Amino acid sequence: MLKRLLFLCVILFLNVNLTGELKEKASLEELRQKGLPVKSMENAGISKEDMEKYLVFWEDLKCFPVAGRINARTETFSYENSWHEKRHYGGERFHEGCDIFPKESKTDYYPILSMTEGRVEKIGWLPLGGYRIGIRSPGGGYFYYAHLSSYAEDISEGDKVKAGEILGFLGDTGYGEEGTRGKFPPHLHLGIYIAEKEREEYPLNPYPVLQFLQERQKNFFY
Repeated sequence: MLKRLLFLCVILFLNVNLTGELKEKASLEELRQKGLPVKSMENAGISKEDMEKYLVFWEDLKCFPVAGRINARTETFSYENSWHEKRHYGGERFHEGCDIFPKESKTDYYPILSMTEGRVEKIGWLPLGGYRIGIRSPGGGYFYYAHLSSYAEDISEGDKVKAGEILGFLGDTGYGEEGTRGKFPPHLHLGIYIAEKEREEYPLNPYPVLQFLQERQKNFFY
């Protein structure tokens, strides 16, 4: 009798696990059908729960955030999955974004583009981000572009922007009082956030977003 009970318990345990796995696979397939690069997200260590949060802005995405030069169309930009790597300026913290580096280490040369349509929510200096600009997309994603060398002319808080519109130029500002430059190589720090009831700025890893946009060659040239 005891053996039978143990056998039934094992069967029930296996069935529960199998049901959970099937539900998980079905949920991931639904996310794939909605356009999310599930495999890339899994490789980046993103949980299914966080994958669902990307749906807030996924349809808003239009182009890669750094533009190449018209006379160098094969030029690419490098970036790595540095999500939650340790940073030390301003105290111990985790990296909530992805850094994009140009082939040529130049400032005020590569245009920074709005990845989405949206509205300018924040603009100006931050000690960590230097000259930065924050765009809120129609779906509710907040796109944070930092370390700019300069801004596009006549751009201010409240302005509407189009996807692909120039916001400013890639630079090396930040890590100090306003105007500080040269503390690190020129690059764009991209952060992506959504608002939740429990947390006004919930950070999401931009790495698979950049992969998605670059692989589909949604790039601009100037």
